[in-house]
Amino acid sequence: MKDRAAHDPRRPIDHHVQDTPQGRELVLALYTKGCQYRKCSFCALPLLSALDADVSAADIKAQIDAAVDSCPEAERAAVRRVTVFNSGSTVDQRTLPTEALWHLFERLAAFPALAEVCLDTRAEFVEDWELEGIQARLGGRRLTLAIGYETADERIRNGVLNKGLSEETFQKTAELLAAKGVRLKAYVLVKPDAELSETEAVDEAAATLEHLRATGLRLGLEVEAHLNPTYVARGSRLEEEFRAKEYRPPRLWSVVDIILRMEGKGLPIHVGLRTEGLAVKGGTFRNCGRCDERVAAALRAFSGSQDYDPLKGLDCPCRRET
Repeated sequence: MKDRAAHDPRRPIDHHVQDTPQGRELVLALYTKGCQYRKCSFCALPLLSALDADVSAADIKAQIDAAVDSCPEAERAAVRRVTVFNSGSTVDQRTLPTEALWHLFERLAAFPALAEVCLDTRAEFVEDWELEGIQARLGGRRLTLAIGYETADERIRNGVLNKGLSEETFQKTAELLAAKGVRLKAYVLVKPDAELSETEAVDEAAATLEHLRATGLRLGLEVEAHLNPTYVARGSRLEEEFRAKEYRPPRLWSVVDIILRMEGKGLPIHVGLRTEGLAVKGGTFRNCGRCDERVAAALRAFSGSQDYDPLKGLDCPCRRET
């Protein structure tokens, strides 16, 4: 990761294309002013932002142009979804000016097969008038909002992670999305609390996925989950616990076990295995070292196919270790 002082404000933090349940997806990470909340105990994403410094709309528009223009024509033709995040909230005008957001929508014409746009945000920035304005500029494409829900356990979400998101606020936001025909992508963390054993972490994440599924069914809301095994981010509370040998990141086997519990439930799940270069040494999710890449590759493949069968065939002697 580059030092933010050396980052060119006219270049995005990252952009790449990946497979998802919705098809090929362009992920665009914009360099903007940092998150206004900036209190989550597990999160180091503000290190990828300009923190309190403003990044002009012109510079952000240049970032968007750089990402779109560098995408090969054949890849553009295959992209079905564009996801945008910025180490904060993309519908917070203080970090992402509306002028830049509208420019993004104008550039979507470069993706002829595009069916969906996903915007990353905290729940408190979601307002009905803004949803209507965004939808009016998407030309009939579906809108999805990605929200860091993390866990259905409020003690962990707010007491440990300091997320600042009550269940009431989350449910009210979900109701608004359902009323506006907007899809929800919810980020879910695996083993975000040092007090959880590996077994408890699997149970907790699976219960969160079940809760999200039930919320969608109750509200008539389309929901997908973005399942993130927790890594130890620099400067986070977990780093202190990790260095004190009080925390071990989740095993990749735990991620497999969580997903297999959801087979047949109809909840699309994407597995996030990126650390954005923010993890401390040794602070990432892994198994024994011999099977790590094989299991990670299977999880990435599952994200695109939603085919559970290949996960069932995975094995290694370390899977039975605790």
